Amino acid sequence: MLSLFNNPEAVESIFSFLGDKEAEFCKDMAEDFFMQQQYDLAIFCIVSAKFKNPQLPGLNNYLNAYMVHKVESIMKDDWYAVLGIKDHGVGAGEIKKRYKGLAVMIHPDKCSSVAAEGATKLINEAWEHLSDARKREAYDRFLSSSKRSRKYDSSSSSKRRRY
Repeated sequence: MLSLFNNPEAVESIFSFLGDKEAEFCKDMAEDFFMQQQYDLAIFCIVSAKFKNPQLPGLNNYLNAYMVHKVESIMKDDWYAVLGIKDHGVGAGEIKKRYKGLAVMIHPDKCSSVAAEGATKLINEAWEHLSDARKREAYDRFLSSSKRSRKYDSSSSSKRRRY
């Protein structure tokens, strides 16, 4: 009787098959975690799927859709963050480039994740606020005043506390 381990091609084929199955399982788990709003676990599972089978189609799209939701859950109504923009002083061209890149990647026609539709709505809302110069200027003023009031609130509350 031939041992399986004496046949390197068979062993490689089995490992490849198992890796593909594990990647699919991780992708399915990610979707389940996303539906439970467990964004960190969903992201972890998608990254694990990419590790197990980097050729599995659509994983980057899933990851980006999950990240849009995660960012919005942490930084409510920070439309720059939703588009993955750190520098609020970027030009309109950079905002448009980032929006279009995400729009193509996470559109439900390109991304079969349950996160795609909601992520698309979020980036569209970000685009609505940031693409119009007047709306963007008003939004930037709002962000500036929010940051100042948060700084004031945090400094005043820390003065009241005694540790």
